[in-house]
Amino acid sequence: MFKKIFILFLAGVFLLSYGLSYGDAPLSLDSLIREAKEKNPEILAAKKRWEASLTRIPQAKSLDNPNVGVTFEKIPRGTLKLNKTMPEDRMLSVTQMFPFLGKLSLKGKIALMESQMAASEYKGKELEIINEVKKAYYDLFMNYKEIELSQDSLKILAAIAKIAEAKYTVGEIPQEDLFKLNLEIAKLSNKIQNLKQEQEAKKTLLNSLLNHSPESPLDAPRIDEAISFAKDINLLYKLTITNSPELIIFSYAIEKNKFAKSLAKRSFFPDIMAGIVQRGITSGTLGPWDLMLAFSVPFWFWTKQRYEVKEAIANLEEAQAAYQAMKNQALSETKDVFTKIEIAKNKVKLNQANLIPLLEASINSSLAAFKSGKGDVMLLLDNIRMLIETKMNYYQALVEYNMNLADLERLVGVDLNEVKK
Repeated sequence: MFKKIFILFLAGVFLLSYGLSYGDAPLSLDSLIREAKEKNPEILAAKKRWEASLTRIPQAKSLDNPNVGVTFEKIPRGTLKLNKTMPEDRMLSVTQMFPFLGKLSLKGKIALMESQMAASEYKGKELEIINEVKKAYYDLFMNYKEIELSQDSLKILAAIAKIAEAKYTVGEIPQEDLFKLNLEIAKLSNKIQNLKQEQEAKKTLLNSLLNHSPESPLDAPRIDEAISFAKDINLLYKLTITNSPELIIFSYAIEKNKFAKSLAKRSFFPDIMAGIVQRGITSGTLGPWDLMLAFSVPFWFWTKQRYEVKEAIANLEEAQAAYQAMKNQALSETKDVFTKIEIAKNKVKLNQANLIPLLEASINSSLAAFKSGKGDVMLLLDNIRMLIETKMNYYQALVEYNMNLADLERLVGVDLNEVKK
């Protein structure tokens, strides 16, 4: 009887040491990120908005369409006989509005800033979706680990149940203890089934981010358990200010409003309307021609134009204040996520370097004592169960570390693996 239990213990330790196999081809996070960039609808929509904004730059710098008209003068009263007019009273005219010097250039610069803002929004959406892909991947990884470790716990509980049944048979434990143990086994079996159902939902979320069919199969994910993050907080602050898409959008908004302010000041100056008229267009020979120049007069400069400038100044100051507020928020979030990463690192190292080795050593010691006939079976099983719980905490800390690292990369706007210290 006890020999069989000992074999069960060795099998449990083997499972704890090596885990469950997920196959030879784990789900690659890098390939998922590349696929999301190419296929995610939100990223593609943001890209098209940016491309559309590029086409508005040459439009903004172009002149308005010219006006082409035909005029018949001195038509006899009470008739609509155009052929009764004199040849020189039949005219073809072309007119064109020319904005004051610098206005078109400023409109083009404003459109350019809007395009740069759209490009930053595209980059921000890409970072956002990559962040969601990473978190969905890490969440799926944790689900696999929870199932694996729960199945290990179930095996241990089954071993304990066999011992308890043997003790109940000889009257060493009451039936109530055996009932509680079987109830715990039933609860854990139900938990494993629920985790497997949750796994399907998590896979569907990941598929949706990749623009796949909801039921597309996905392999099991893997996480590199090496902890390599060692960036200085001051470097992260600089990266945030330089690369954060949100901050870049606000900085371009400032530039846009500077150009809008200059454009508003030019509203005090007149635009020019030029026209040319050719007479005698139906006579077979060209007659005399007329030249016309007209100026728009900013007659209401004490109200309309002056308040246009005031509005532009207010918009500029609002953009500058919004940038500073966003900068303060971004730097605060960077420090917050940096702190969470450091805490998660400490948890991972504590479990990896101290708790798990100590528990494994304790189990080996208990196994040796049990083999020599001096060990306590229940104590050995409790140690194995404690090791499983500690490994659960370890993987949870590892997932927290990677999720916070993904958040940090979204905030600073770059892949931190590509940044030198």
